[in-house]
Amino acid sequence: MSTQEHDKDNVISKLQKDWKQLDELGTPQLPTLETLNEQLYAAKVERKRAFHKELSIFIITALVILTALTAAVLQAPIIFIVMQVTALIAAPIIFFVLTKRKQEGSILS
Repeated sequence: MSTQEHDKDNVISKLQKDWKQLDELGTPQLPTLETLNEQLYAAKVERKRAFHKELSIFIITALVILTALTAAVLQAPIIFIVMQVTALIAAPIIFFVLTKRKQEGSILS
């Protein structure tokens, strides 16, 4: 056997070895049923935690708004009435301006 043939055989065997390694890398490992169940349970726990957090933030915000509303009505009814009239006039104007901008194609962030 000549040196060139020996080098060719060496190169071919190295290439075959590399191809086998690539094939092994290309096949993904399938997760077991236990792993999938653990991931599902973790996702459920995280979703439940997020729900409780959002619910508590909603309740606290509602209580703050109701407290401020009650204080405004009882302590300064004139200021409350002025704020309501201002909001009643300003809300349609703001809505009209925002819808007009949206129709023109500008993106609001």
